[in-house]
Amino acid sequence: MELTIPADPAWPEAERRLLSDSLRQFQLGEGSDGCNLLRFARTFAARVGDADLPEAVAGLIAEEQRHSRWLGQVLRAHGEPLLGRHWVDGAFRRLRRTMGFGFEVAVLVSAEVVAVPYYTAVGRVTSLPSLRAICERVLQDEAFHLQFQAHNLSLVVRDRFGLRHALHRGLQMAIGAVVWQQHGRVLAAGGYTFASFCQECDRLLLEVQRRSYASRLQCRYDSASAS
Repeated sequence: MELTIPADPAWPEAERRLLSDSLRQFQLGEGSDGCNLLRFARTFAARVGDADLPEAVAGLIAEEQRHSRWLGQVLRAHGEPLLGRHWVDGAFRRLRRTMGFGFEVAVLVSAEVVAVPYYTAVGRVTSLPSLRAICERVLQDEAFHLQFQAHNLSLVVRDRFGLRHALHRGLQMAIGAVVWQQHGRVLAAGGYTFASFCQECDRLLLEVQRRSYASRLQCRYDSASAS
C-alpha cells in the first residue's frame, strides 16, 4: 500500500548534514531488484514443496523497493542526489549471492533487524514530517517482514540448508558492527549507544529465531496429526 508523504519545510542544515549521506545509503540498499533472491526462492520452493513462497518473496521485494522510492522522493525534494553505488551495498549483495536461499534469508533477516533501530533513530532525530511518516511506516512493515522471515528460517533450518542460530548471531554481530561504523552518528543522535544498539539487534534476532522454532514445532505437530 502506498504512503502519502507530507510536504516538508526547509531541512535544517545541521540535520541535513547528520542524515543525508546515511539516508542515501539506506535508500540504495532498499532498492535491490531482488532477482537473485527470487531465483533462489523459486528453486528452494520447488524442493520443499512451498508453491506460495516465490509470490510472498516477490511481495517482500516490492515493499522494500517502495521504501527506497519514498526515501528517494524525499531526498530529491531536498536537493540531495541519490547514490548509484556504495561499497557496503555491494558487499551485502555479494554476500547474499554466495550460498543460495538459506544464506540470503539469514543476511536479509540481519539487514531487517538493524533497520529497526536505525529507522527508530531517524524518526526521533528528524524534524521533517515526510521522514517521520516514512520511518513509522517502514517500522510497521519491518515487523511483518521479520515474522515472514521467521517462517522462512524455519523452512531452511528444517531443510538443513540454513545457518544455525549461533552462526546467525555471529553474522548479525558482524553486520551490526558495519552498520554502526557507517551510521553510528545517526544512531547515537537517536539515543543509542553501541551497546544498546547491539542489544536491540540481538533481542530482535532472538525473537525471530524463537518464532522460527515455534513454526518448526507446529509443522511437526501438524505432520504427526495428519499421519
